[in-house]
Amino acid sequence: MDIPAGIAAQTAQARANVALSAIKQNAEADKQIANLLESAVASIPTSPIRGTNVNIKA
Repeated sequence: MDIPAGIAAQTAQARANVALSAIKQNAEADKQIANLLESAVASIPTSPIRGTNVNIKA
């Protein structure tokens, strides 16, 4: 049983939309985590002896 081309195209477009939505949600969650970590690191008091050579943007 063949699916008409129009229905197949709509199904493919719907699947692509769901995939793009999931990618966008994951990217937004990753950005929130990165912002949280950056603000946490920024709030740590600096020490002239320890932690001066730490690269958090690797």
